[in-house]
Amino acid sequence: MKWNKKFGAVLLATVIMAASSPFVGLPKVEAAGLSWPSEQILPSFSAPASTLDVMNLVTEYRYEAEGNGIGHGTGRPESNGWLAQTSIDAPNKHMVYGPYAKDIPAGDNQAYYDMIIDNNTANDDLIVTVDVRDNTTGQVLASRDITRKQWTKVGTYERFTLNYNNPTTGHELEFRVYWYGRAYTKVDAVGSIQQGKSDETVLFTTLKGLVNKTQPRIYTYDDNVRNEDGKDKWLNDLGLGHTDVADNWSLITKYASEINGIVVYDDALPDTLNLATTIAAQSGAIVAPPSLVGKLTSAPYNLPILDDLRGDFSTKLEVYQYLHDHYWSALSHNLIIGLSPGIKGALRDYATATGAAVIWLNPSVPAEKTLLQSFFSDMPAGSGVYMGWWPDEAIGVQAASEYGISTIASDWSSNLTVFGGTSRTVNVKPVPNKPPLQNKIYVSLILSDGDNLQYMEHRFKKIWDSPNRGAVPLGWTVSPAMLDAMPGVLNYLYDSATPNDALIAGPSGFGYTYPNAWANQAYLNKFVALSNDYMNRAGLKVATIWNTITGGINPNVGESFAQYAPSLLGLTGQNAGSPITIYGNSLPTQGLSATYCYSEATIISEINHAIAGWDGTAPRFVSIQSNPWDVNYQMIVNAVNNFSSNSNIVFVRPDTYFQLMRENNQLPIDPSSVVKQYEAETAFSHETGSASGSDWSANVSADNVGYMLSGNADNTIPAGSNTATFKMKIDSNAGTNDNVVTLEVRDNATGQTLASVDVSRNQFKANNAYQDFNLSFNNPSGSSLEFKAYYKDKATISIDKVTVSKRIGNYEAEGAVVGHEVGRASGDGWQATPSLDGTGYMLNGPNDTNVPTGKHTIAYRMKIDNNTTDKDVVAVIDVWDAATKTVVKQAKITRQQFASANQYQDFTLSFNQTLNQNLEYRVWYADKATITVDGITVN
Repeated sequence: MKWNKKFGAVLLATVIMAASSPFVGLPKVEAAGLSWPSEQILPSFSAPASTLDVMNLVTEYRYEAEGNGIGHGTGRPESNGWLAQTSIDAPNKHMVYGPYAKDIPAGDNQAYYDMIIDNNTANDDLIVTVDVRDNTTGQVLASRDITRKQWTKVGTYERFTLNYNNPTTGHELEFRVYWYGRAYTKVDAVGSIQQGKSDETVLFTTLKGLVNKTQPRIYTYDDNVRNEDGKDKWLNDLGLGHTDVADNWSLITKYASEINGIVVYDDALPDTLNLATTIAAQSGAIVAPPSLVGKLTSAPYNLPILDDLRGDFSTKLEVYQYLHDHYWSALSHNLIIGLSPGIKGALRDYATATGAAVIWLNPSVPAEKTLLQSFFSDMPAGSGVYMGWWPDEAIGVQAASEYGISTIASDWSSNLTVFGGTSRTVNVKPVPNKPPLQNKIYVSLILSDGDNLQYMEHRFKKIWDSPNRGAVPLGWTVSPAMLDAMPGVLNYLYDSATPNDALIAGPSGFGYTYPNAWANQAYLNKFVALSNDYMNRAGLKVATIWNTITGGINPNVGESFAQYAPSLLGLTGQNAGSPITIYGNSLPTQGLSATYCYSEATIISEINHAIAGWDGTAPRFVSIQSNPWDVNYQMIVNAVNNFSSNSNIVFVRPDTYFQLMRENNQLPIDPSSVVKQYEAETAFSHETGSASGSDWSANVSADNVGYMLSGNADNTIPAGSNTATFKMKIDSNAGTNDNVVTLEVRDNATGQTLASVDVSRNQFKANNAYQDFNLSFNNPSGSSLEFKAYYKDKATISIDKVTVSKRIGNYEAEGAVVGHEVGRASGDGWQATPSLDGTGYMLNGPNDTNVPTGKHTIAYRMKIDNNTTDKDVVAVIDVWDAATKTVVKQAKITRQQFASANQYQDFTLSFNQTLNQNLEYRVWYADKATITVDGITVN
């Protein structure tokens, strides 16, 4: 073994942030076009070139047996394959034929057939014949008989290969499976691999990483792209200019000035490929397989060999020990790339560009685990990232979790060095308005695996592009790390999302981890706070928490998310069917009713199982997760349609689902609006009453009139409009309608009462049931505030908590809940114009019964095309009580009340909500100007 003294390793600078920051220990790296700001978990690349060079690195051509282009003479689709069964399906026919592929390269290729058999020992009958046929000429290029005992296992797919020579590019090739009817046989896929091309994949992928480190200029079209997202779809959807490269080798010449040389790995010891990738990244080199050294060192390339690892190591462990001893100390400890040496391309460009250590250690092997832990012990717990994948998912994620390290699945990610340079502006769409809570069964459907960046890049794109997407409400798990790794893709998803598409966070925050395994609570809290920042900026209001495939959420984990992830509406867990748990008196969590459905039938079956026994006396909440590798979008639509005749079942987005669950559990529907929350029994002083469980309570027999609550002189409430919500209950709402309690907000600096309301007995809707009573108030800047409740000694009153929030309702004008008589959606609002519309209501709805009693302010955000022509009334805004058919509050808006043209402006109304009002927030259009309404906010 040797130490390469000539090139050594490049020290990556780190910036240690203040201890109070959730980003402690994150790096700051400036390397040409690559930057790593201290607040990011992953680096940013510079903006891509105006025209990207697109290399074709396809080595595999795969065709799903049940997919498009494949024909069948017998058998039927079954889950993820094509099945033929004895005594059911016709024998002596082709199970699979096609797809008449024209893009298979000329020359030596290898066909493959992935197949299952149910019994491999009964006899050695001929089961299938596989062949490759040139449909253009009618010639069979190669053929193979497969007998029963050639399968070495049953019940799982096994690959059978067949070498052939394709005489001419452009001929229509078939990969056929002829079935004799003698055994249960299932075909997953057929395909073809181009011989000898994987060596070139290593070379050109590391070239891409080296070049894109300075500026993204190379994009690759590889095996994953071909079969999932398509060659140019992401490029076109993101508006990235591109041109195909006729000869990949021409790029070695084009970018010669940026290549210092080559690092050669040892074919005899595959793990030297990872060491070579690490060394090449530090020395400005590309990685060369031994088979291409002669070509690379000769004209016209003439690249020098900077390091040659052939013969240097005897074992895998020696390779990674050498990397640790000679390179690790000089590399960033914030990121490790975990990459199988069998992956010649994909994420290897990202490893080359970022200069991270590239390893492949199995924690189930004691010696490898010990070495892995020596890497992990140097990484910043709570923010360190292991990027790539593991030899075994559960064992690997567990090992990283024990050190406070998160896994970002991404081993087959193809173009993160390009996506990482797209615009970091993400235009998050707000959560749509929820329907009124009723005694219904609410079902939320979720598609899993979004934490995996390679899934987001490939398979996800294929499902997202379903032509009928938006037909049903669906939660799409995505990774919050997309903010760094692929922000343009995340923004594209919001731009193209329908109102039925909800983006939620995959496991278990900004990275995949098992939070139950984190022994250090401070590190866990840091991880949760950092995840909250990423999820909040990415617009993700629901997260799924994994603690193995079946694990629930430990109380300390739930409490950490309740305290340090206040933007979340709720959490799902993998402990299937577990009840709803509220952590921190603020965050609902629920085990998924089903964790991994694999077919349309299982979705339907799991929903039926979860709704069984519902008696209709209270809402029921059912969450169903599906596996996107087996379940397509149409299966989900079909499953929803299966329940269309049952009016008691309501399918909703996951964020809406948790809003309804929050309302059912008397929690704020929009936690992001919560400024402060005070527990009644601990945060205030008291003149009367006593602690009663989690409440402060006063009753007629034991207590006198006086302040049940008084305090707490808080000077951190933001200036401007706020709402104080007192969560209270009464022993009886019947009898004389006495004033039972007076609620107040007081400015200690001036002694002024900012808001007060008398609450009467009949304003409580039920006995011994919590109800929110609101006080809207305007807070002078810097004031010290008191929240007070004066007890009138007329009933037993219990107060659970006081919450201060910035709003209690937010309605997009073009949203599904708000109705319209005139106008149309226009950009981010709803617009009416004289040339197209007459008078009428631009907005009416949403029949809001959720506004608590008390004083409120509502803001209508509008703009006008011309604010100077005259003084005409152009619109009328009002609050309408649909229950009594009366106007609660109204204002006429004239043209000149707009301060400027084509600029949004808020017009406000103050109103008092009394018992049982069913509110509509309306904008009447006068047909005098072009008016656009952005939305309505209720405070």
